[in-house]
Amino acid sequence: MKFNFHKSFWEAECNTLDDLSQLLVKIKTEGYQGSELFLPFFPLDAQETLALHESQGLDIITGIGTQGDNAEDHIRSMDEQIQHAIQFKPKLINSHTGRDIFSFKDNLKIFQHALSLEQKHGVAITHETHRFRPTFSTLGTEQIIDALPELKLNLDISHWMVVHESDLSDQKERLEKLFTHVHHVHARVGYEEGPQVTDPANPLWEAQVNNHCELWQQVMEKAALRSQDCFTITPEFGPYPYAHTDSNGQHLTDIWQANLFIKNKLNAMLN
Repeated sequence: MKFNFHKSFWEAECNTLDDLSQLLVKIKTEGYQGSELFLPFFPLDAQETLALHESQGLDIITGIGTQGDNAEDHIRSMDEQIQHAIQFKPKLINSHTGRDIFSFKDNLKIFQHALSLEQKHGVAITHETHRFRPTFSTLGTEQIIDALPELKLNLDISHWMVVHESDLSDQKERLEKLFTHVHHVHARVGYEEGPQVTDPANPLWEAQVNNHCELWQQVMEKAALRSQDCFTITPEFGPYPYAHTDSNGQHLTDIWQANLFIKNKLNAMLN
């Protein structure tokens, strides 16, 4: 199985085509195979963006986030955003889907609609495990997967560690079940009290980094068992307020380098 690493530009300025062009040259040099663009934060034209990626031989993952006060609003929001996302010819679309405060029934309506769009457009849609969304906990995500086993997950496991205030070693059986549904990974290292360690290269966080790597390895093994040809990973350390800062608001570590560290560590582990 091939592993493709995508670069999020969360911590970078990417508001113009010139910004994007320079970033793509940089990530190509650093060994990434593509970008991941969260479209609500990304103002550039789809065709021009696609052309710049093709010039560097890089792929695109697009990200969306459903919005609104009720399930119907979120479904309409999803329709609009998916229609925009497919213009980038993405390898997959990653979705922040639904709300943690909606009923189980209403959230299922939203996920079911996503499955219909996945079939309609012929593109994989992964649903991110994230606070604020119905996938914020392992238990809630398991209930969704039990109802819709064909659903694909994007695993950002750092959120579960915060929600459960646990390194998740107490949930091995449930994790093993959920990992069979993971088709994409956001590789950020969290801990029991926060979604992002200060610096993954600092030995202070070695236990947390190793724990995440072991869990990610299990995900890749599950993907290999279902004969998945390529697995995508996006290192996703973010800027403030995810990143820790000093009293002047300066990051305590270089976020770009933190993501590169995780990419290189995982690349060495998996290849």
